[in-house]
Amino acid sequence: MRKRTFLISCVFAFALLTGCSDNKADEYVGGQITSIKENGSDSFATILDEGIAESNDSYVLQFPEELREPYLEFMKDSFSSITFEVAKAKKMNDGTFSVQVTYTPINIKNTVEAANIEQIALLETTELTGAVTSILEEDTKLIKNSPSREDETITTLNVYQDGDSYKISTESLENLFEQSLYGVMEPYNQVCDILDCYDFVKAYLDASFKGEVSRFALHTDRTEEEALAWYEADVFDPPADLSEAYVSRYQEALKTMMKQCQYTVGIPKKETGVYSYTVEIKTTPNTSLESAYTEFEGGTYYSIDEVSSGLVAAMEKYAAAPTFGEETSMTISFNASSMLSAGDANSELATLATTIFVIP
Repeated sequence: MRKRTFLISCVFAFALLTGCSDNKADEYVGGQITSIKENGSDSFATILDEGIAESNDSYVLQFPEELREPYLEFMKDSFSSITFEVAKAKKMNDGTFSVQVTYTPINIKNTVEAANIEQIALLETTELTGAVTSILEEDTKLIKNSPSREDETITTLNVYQDGDSYKISTESLENLFEQSLYGVMEPYNQVCDILDCYDFVKAYLDASFKGEVSRFALHTDRTEEEALAWYEADVFDPPADLSEAYVSRYQEALKTMMKQCQYTVGIPKKETGVYSYTVEIKTTPNTSLESAYTEFEGGTYYSIDEVSSGLVAAMEKYAAAPTFGEETSMTISFNASSMLSAGDANSELATLATTIFVIP
């Protein structure tokens, strides 16, 4: 015969994880769950910390501390949408109590995934805290109004007496949280996945054109010294017949031109595949090098030294007063294949590079 149970529907006046000596263990459990539902967001701190650690291992972007309280509140609100049925306590041989709690867990991932894809596509900010906060607000409504649920589950809570009070073992309570809120980090991970890609694309362009390599080093598991060497490799090699006296001026003029490149990275869109995105990049093409060569080629020179001087003088002129074309945009694929072929002359990324910085 099934043991008599009761639904948690009334408010018990207990402090979180404490109880009174005249309550039965099962009544105490019911009171604690109700208390957690109403004001126990801090109860989820350990579960959140575990989720944060996993996410921080997966992405370069790290969980912002200012997002902690909104996320704990989201976890509490999700937990509050579940109905728990508490069975009568069973006293064990060691004097502790075993209390079974029956409930239907929420699958947060299945509840929010599709809607979040649409919301993320409409994001107007690339700031992680703001983006996740706005998603959490909508996801809380989804969980309240149309949650996706798993099969009915029973979790056993271990309860023991501590003086005149009862307490639920930390391990069994955390097990209840883990089993009742499946995929609780999904809202954060969905946003972080997209914005981590955005951060990488911007870091890649900033490193390529401006020599700002700190973020690129993090994304590519390089030291900053290694990333700087990657930036300088081959790109600034002067023409073979340039006089030695003009090499450093040539390199500095070219670096200055490239640092003046203008581009805006859009919010990536997730495509099918493990790491596959498309990103719209708007740019106002930097035509400074093209302008310098046009002016240089219009001159008359009688020696290699004069040729070198004329070229460098033209480059320095347009480095000081850069020229630009009309704004344009390109949609680029970022995936393992496109990154491996980035150095190929006809690749998307090579075409992007010569659109941002026009090569004569």
